Amino acid sequence: MEIFSAAAETGSMSKAAAKLGISQAAISQQIKQVETALDMALFDRSARPFRLTAAGLVLQARASHLLGIANETWGTVRALGSSRLPDLRIAVVNSLAGTLLPELFEQSDLRMWQDRFSLRTGLSFDQNEALLNQEVDGVMTAEPLEGVSGLERYQLATETYLIAAPPTLKRAPDDLEKLSEDLPFLRYTPHTVMGPKIDQHLRRLRIEIPRRAEFDSSWSIGELIRAGKGWAIMTPLCLLESQLRPQDLSLHPFPHVSLSRTIWLVTRQGELGQIPAELATLCRRILTTRREGPIAGYGELAMAALEIADDTTAVLR
Repeated sequence: MEIFSAAAETGSMSKAAAKLGISQAAISQQIKQVETALDMALFDRSARPFRLTAAGLVLQARASHLLGIANETWGTVRALGSSRLPDLRIAVVNSLAGTLLPELFEQSDLRMWQDRFSLRTGLSFDQNEALLNQEVDGVMTAEPLEGVSGLERYQLATETYLIAAPPTLKRAPDDLEKLSEDLPFLRYTPHTVMGPKIDQHLRRLRIEIPRRAEFDSSWSIGELIRAGKGWAIMTPLCLLESQLRPQDLSLHPFPHVSLSRTIWLVTRQGELGQIPAELATLCRRILTTRREGPIAGYGELAMAALEIADDTTAVLR
């Protein structure tokens, strides 16, 4: 119903795919399955943009109501009794995995919610699609699917990007193009969330740096910074993922208009009762210990670059 509603609203399979954050092939396959089950077409594909058939119009009129009932019923059933779930499935993006997972997995609070707790890591694109396909119950991501309805978003933290360079760089750079002439810029690949976000910001500032080295993990970038082979644009949580020690690098503020990202816990609306709010509180507590512990070891600049959200932060739906 969610996929059909998005396709009906946008009049395009590709636009529906972009709105939901899943592939166009998945959209087309799901629509085809519904049409096969009903033995009738829901869309007139001879028109551009395509139009709803009579059957499609009837389904569209009832889809929103059906989705509301389904989400409310699912949430009510899962909240019954002791509120324990048979399986709580959470996906975490790679840049948060090493920071959150060890302590999150050990927290006794989790055993109040479920009999089995499963965690998966990966890229934001894959994790968000898993949430929409109901393969996981929640994701911790910097891409909160803002254009998708029927979701709850709990803010966990906001972090500002910094310049991470070898310790030989004593002074804060004021010209990144000149810095890249002396020391290679270690980029995140376009397949990561970090890469395109940083590239877009540099283009906005009209900063042109040759593409010489690209990596898909903070750990790889950290190893090269440790060896004095380049510099990077990273966040405090990415520094933790890189496993760099404070003595392995020098940190500097971004010399131009700053760039930041916000980390969210995203779940489907109404399915988990109070669990998302409690999980968000737990994650904020863990992030606070990380900020006051290993991130503090990088210095005041790193601490100031990580701001933990307050438990009273509004939930975006």
